[in-house]
Amino acid sequence: MPARRASRIRVAVTLQTVADRVGVSTMTVSNVINGRGKVSAETRSRVKEAIRATGYVPNVAARRLAGAAGTRLGLLYPDVRSPFLTEVLLAALASANTVGAQLIVREGRLATVDHAEQLVMEAIEAGAEGLLLVPPYAELLSGSDYFQRLGIPAAAIAGAAPLEGMQTVRIDNRGAANQLTTHLIQAGHTQIAFITGPMDHGDSHERLLGYQDAMASHDLSIEPSLVRSGRFSFQSGCEAAESLIAEPPHPTAILASNDDMGLGVLWVAQRAGLRVPEDLSVAAFDDTAASRRAWPPLTVAAQPTGAMTDAAVAAILANLMGKGELPSGELVLPYDLIVRTSSAPPITLGRVEV
Repeated sequence: MPARRASRIRVAVTLQTVADRVGVSTMTVSNVINGRGKVSAETRSRVKEAIRATGYVPNVAARRLAGAAGTRLGLLYPDVRSPFLTEVLLAALASANTVGAQLIVREGRLATVDHAEQLVMEAIEAGAEGLLLVPPYAELLSGSDYFQRLGIPAAAIAGAAPLEGMQTVRIDNRGAANQLTTHLIQAGHTQIAFITGPMDHGDSHERLLGYQDAMASHDLSIEPSLVRSGRFSFQSGCEAAESLIAEPPHPTAILASNDDMGLGVLWVAQRAGLRVPEDLSVAAFDDTAASRRAWPPLTVAAQPTGAMTDAAVAAILANLMGKGELPSGELVLPYDLIVRTSSAPPITLGRVEV
């Protein structure tokens, strides 16, 4: 009986309930939820605490009855400008269009739980009935009590492992990094550098582990200076490549954790007068259009972006149509190792090993 009474109280919680608890207007609460208007930091904090304390959940069903046409899906992604995120956005638009759904996009600025929860509130207030999540927001929301209370169907695209409260659709990042590194080793490289992605992304950890696995299985030691941190951006790839090229031990191959950083490596190498792949081999992840059009085109572990997004949308719609439980677990799709002309055996050229 107590459990039933608590359930009825949560259902009765409205925007007005939150406003009365804080002593502000419902417009102020709405502004906090949607991240707009002039609200002081103190008031914003009090409103967010009241939302958590009362268990307020925006009423999606009521909005649909009020006239919202069609299913609406929200896509939450970080504000990193990368070819991969562009392809995810285009794939999400295509997937939503195929099933007749509308797509609501929210771009995040901060990698924090509080900001991720605000993005969710904004998306739901805009009508989202299910969420497509891109790292790091998938990982951040998986540990959020507020997100778990919502009970909204969600799927993480390109995550790294099963996450509570959502389905993860991904490739075997560790296996792909292992195979890419092994390709370089089998070509004759032993001084192989690695540029990580941001370590608040689960796939960054998995790709680093795959690189380490391959080096260890071939009895190759990893110099600490050959592992550099990146941010999945072109600029961070340039910065990492500049330091790798300038400081010994000089690598004969560089594996970057995404295409954008790999393109940064290509740019720095060519500016420094290094020939790719004769002087330096380069490989990366994703297989975006930019990696295929670069010169030389990048050797990559290709993620099936369209298939991953289609699967994520299908999982959410199955729940919304009453054909399944909330999406959970993981779906691991195959990747492709595509060898292009950015990688080749090392040659003898001064600092470059045989």
